[in-house]
Amino acid sequence: MQVGPRPLRIRAYLVLFALALTIPLLALSVFALNRMAEVEQAQIEQSVSQTAAELAADIDRELDRAVATLEALATSPDLQTGNLAGFHAQARRALKGSRAVIALIDRSHQQLVDTLKEYGKALPKTADPKTAERVFETGTRQVSDLFRGSISGRPVFNVEIPVFNAHGETHQILILSFPATHIANLLNKAQLGAPWITGVTDRQGIIVARSERHDDFVGKPLPADLLQQSRTETGVYQTTNVAGVPILRATARSELAGWLVSATVPLSHVEAPRQRRNLFAAALLGTAILLGALLAYFFGRLMARPLDQATQVAAAVGQGESVEAAPTALVEANMLVSTLSEASSELKKREEHTIFLMRELAHRAKNQLAVVKGMALQTARQSRSVPDFMAQFDPRIQGLAQSVDVLVRQNWKGARLRDLARAHLGMLAIEERAEVSGPELFLDSTAVQNIGFAFHELATNALKHGSLTAPNGRIRVTWQGPTDGTVNLDWKEFDGPTVAEPKHQGFGYRVITKLVPQAMQGSARLDILPTGLSWHLQFPASHVLATETTP
Repeated sequence: MQVGPRPLRIRAYLVLFALALTIPLLALSVFALNRMAEVEQAQIEQSVSQTAAELAADIDRELDRAVATLEALATSPDLQTGNLAGFHAQARRALKGSRAVIALIDRSHQQLVDTLKEYGKALPKTADPKTAERVFETGTRQVSDLFRGSISGRPVFNVEIPVFNAHGETHQILILSFPATHIANLLNKAQLGAPWITGVTDRQGIIVARSERHDDFVGKPLPADLLQQSRTETGVYQTTNVAGVPILRATARSELAGWLVSATVPLSHVEAPRQRRNLFAAALLGTAILLGALLAYFFGRLMARPLDQATQVAAAVGQGESVEAAPTALVEANMLVSTLSEASSELKKREEHTIFLMRELAHRAKNQLAVVKGMALQTARQSRSVPDFMAQFDPRIQGLAQSVDVLVRQNWKGARLRDLARAHLGMLAIEERAEVSGPELFLDSTAVQNIGFAFHELATNALKHGSLTAPNGRIRVTWQGPTDGTVNLDWKEFDGPTVAEPKHQGFGYRVITKLVPQAMQGSARLDILPTGLSWHLQFPASHVLATETTP
């Protein structure tokens, strides 16, 4: 009586062996392909989001150029003296063949000058009184939403600035009017090509420009659902565009105009690679099973050699070597080797990227070591002994570390001046005895590092010799600007002991009076007053990367 499983012929075992070997390997390949599809989709989403942000920045730069042109014209002697005919000619020269229009209106919204018409011709009132009223009310530059020009009848938008009289009052408005196609041309300069579509929508949800079929959609409202998503969604989201096509969309906002700038790509474009890979994987699986069974049946003895070769390739990939797909007598093995070859190429790319990151880290480390070296040399020159050197050098290293920590939190791009001041005051536990105030300024890394040096030296001096040696002594750190291209930073000490001029000017004195202002292309002044130490630093606004108005 037979006990156990029924015996099978060797060919059947070879078929089962081929299936058992091929299916898991192909499953791994399918997983890798799907993972690659996910990575590709993530890259597309990142590209969509980045494209929207870059286009918004391009539009802001274009609007800034328009404001600069208007501000230059606002200083025209002809405009100041009321010679409108001369100003009309000057404005036309400033356009240099551009399709834009320069206009001047008064408080009643009546156009006084319009370069679209000859001077002296009858002119209508502005077709966009709302934006003009905002300029009169705020006395600041404004960008309008889309409207139709009173003379051209075309979809246009305005960039407007106030013109002040001798009393500092806004009595006229200078306007640079652009056709909507100006923004469409700006979008097309990006040359994204099919299937990308970019667009701009004004604050009221009206389409200003579109990279595709601009003339069909300009001036039309964005669908309510899409407008709501554009205003509230962050990052990349799925929706349907104005043409009814499912898309991936990202929206950025123009800081100067408040417009919504979008970048979209059809969802089918994103899903197509995954569908192709799924079909390819399915076809690959079916083919592998059939060929594996046939080859196992007829060429069982030849299986070992290709599989050994595939094993060697896998080992080489595991050791980080680059491999090429070499043909063998076994289809499944060929597919495996091909997949491993692709994987080795991908690993090589990642290795190169890792090397790049390590080099960047080494560069920043060298810069920091150079700073530490310079600090050590200067401290050593002012030290009388090794203990004296350590007593001065160690706190300075800690101060440098505080500045580095603030930079690291912002990915080395820079730091807010308020955070920098609090970091150094907090390190010495004197934050409660200090007042810190000023507008939100985001400084570059050079400013962060050098102002951090100054804060450390000033705070240390206040604890050892200045106002903080008295129980009621206080510090006030304030800054103003950017104003006229500069920022002014002040450190003042109050309610401390009477301060006398120091007999010895050490490294800390050189830091706050010479080294820091020189490094920032600015100037510094140190006053030793009876009421306490006062330090003033003025530096270029070019060190400010971003500003925010504190409410």
